[in-house]
Amino acid sequence: MKTIFISRNLTSTSIFKKELEAAGFTIHGLSLLKFSALAVNRIPKSDWIFFYSKNGVKFFFQGLQKAGKKIPNVKWAAIGKGTGKALQTKVQQVDFIGDGNTLKTASDFLKLAQGKTILFPQAQHSRKTIQNLLDTNIISKEIVVYKNEAKKQFNIPDCKILVFTSPMNAKAYFEKHELFDDQKIFALGRTTAKTLVGLGIEDFNVAEEPSEEALVREILEQEG
Repeated sequence: MKTIFISRNLTSTSIFKKELEAAGFTIHGLSLLKFSALAVNRIPKSDWIFFYSKNGVKFFFQGLQKAGKKIPNVKWAAIGKGTGKALQTKVQQVDFIGDGNTLKTASDFLKLAQGKTILFPQAQHSRKTIQNLLDTNIISKEIVVYKNEAKKQFNIPDCKILVFTSPMNAKAYFEKHELFDDQKIFALGRTTAKTLVGLGIEDFNVAEEPSEEALVREILEQEG
């Protein structure tokens, strides 16, 4: 049986779920992380606000509303398409949407934001990839808007294919499970791939870009 575990909660409209189920796979989607909002008491002044994830968008605007604060008059940026779509539901115009690849996104964003003040709403354990890449080329500020922690208890059926969508998800899985010889691993993004190497896992595939569409293409190419 073609069974896949992906470390993400999937909706019925998920491209990953729809296309792979149509191809005969059984999908088990479950995020191995838990999230909780943190108070947004003060928003540092900035020219741009840059989001790393849909959760960053969700908890930033949730915090604004709870604190009774107005949406700031800034330019808006997102690391990739999924985050960009989430941001488009909150503001009138998104001024920059990257392709999810951190190196290319940082390079393209810098063309617009050189020397500007950029605010990064983020998780408590953010890897700060874009900030670190842009470094001295911008004035970087940050605000922690949510806490992300690995779940301690979860149940996952045995699957032949394992898909990890973030470094923390990969770590959470292998704290409880070992890797069997007949299992194959796919990673979403280079930072997740680096984490797998750090866990002693070297035989895996990496999607050409960090999106569900790219994951589907990679899995069907390897397993279809």
